[in-house]
Amino acid sequence: MKNQRLLGSFIVSVLLLAFSICVADAQTAQQIWEKAAASTVLLEMKDASGSAAGQGSGFFVGEGLIATNFHVIQKASTGNAKLVHDQRRFDIEGYTAIDPEHDLAILKVANHIIPALPLGNSDTVEISETVYTVGNPRGLEGTFSQGHISNIHPEGTPRVHGKVLQFDAPISRGSSGGAILNSAGEVIGIVAETRDDGQNLNFAIPVNALKALMARSGPVRPLVGESGVSPKTPISYFLNLILLSAIVFGAVHFLPTVNVNTGVIAISVALGFGVIKTLLTLLVMHIPFLNGIGSFLIANPPIDIIHALGCENCFDEKLVHALGCPTHFPDLLLSVVKFPASLVITALLLGIGNKVVPGFELNGFFNTFFVALLIVVGDSLLRSVIPFV
Repeated sequence: MKNQRLLGSFIVSVLLLAFSICVADAQTAQQIWEKAAASTVLLEMKDASGSAAGQGSGFFVGEGLIATNFHVIQKASTGNAKLVHDQRRFDIEGYTAIDPEHDLAILKVANHIIPALPLGNSDTVEISETVYTVGNPRGLEGTFSQGHISNIHPEGTPRVHGKVLQFDAPISRGSSGGAILNSAGEVIGIVAETRDDGQNLNFAIPVNALKALMARSGPVRPLVGESGVSPKTPISYFLNLILLSAIVFGAVHFLPTVNVNTGVIAISVALGFGVIKTLLTLLVMHIPFLNGIGSFLIANPPIDIIHALGCENCFDEKLVHALGCPTHFPDLLLSVVKFPASLVITALLLGIGNKVVPGFELNGFFNTFFVALLIVVGDSLLRSVIPFV
């Protein structure tokens, strides 16, 4: 009898422990709202001219890292993130990873430690599961709503590739990029789109796609908007002039195939080259009918190629996507054409210097192009390491 009582007490204790664990895992709607709101931001984006380029939602996923939709930042050159909890604003430095195919982006803000939302497992999500979302529909900051997973679509939607989660928690435009949370307060999806031709037909990107993107996150790159051109400031032009002049000086002063009488002449040629190249860039960027030429010459490489060059595991996948995607192939083609165009312009400037600067001689046509090749490659590598120049 005594043994039976002990066994009964043990069973009751185990059941109570299991129940307490379940209760601890589950959170009230109020608890979920408080934690989610502390990490949710309103994103206000602007294009290169300073005009509004989009508004959406996002949430912190790491130290200074904010997850959102790619379409929220697609047209933006600058932007800021405002915490819905206490209204602090953070300037967006750029992005560390983007995935246009799955409509995801990870943004970087500087020197701010905000609690990151825990990420769940979207592979275990079930239809009818209760979910919550925090976002900024129509700019109404920190709007909290509750609903359920309505369906799971393995093939995605016309705009978002791959699996998507359909849910019925009320959202509106401006909610894009906000978190979808389960009853444990874990992110299981990212709001992607809503259908206007029905009631609460909403779709979210599974959080596992975001976790895969975070694993591929790299150095911070500037937002470039639709033009593909990073916004330039007077400081960036000045730095570009100095660094480009340094590259030219190294080429003309140290190459044995270049004859230069004195170091002063080498410095003069380098500074003159840098000044002329910078003035030409300013000219084509600020004359309306030449603006397209300027954008072509200084535009950053296509996003897929940028990512491929920095990713050991996905070069083939990203390159194939760029070659097979009608949207990305023209960008890739222009980048291929841009290199010889820059090479010809650089060789022409060196050739002019060869004719007009006493004590500076390049020793022939092929040597001129060889020096130009070194300068163009050096400049390209420099801009890939220091994107803001």
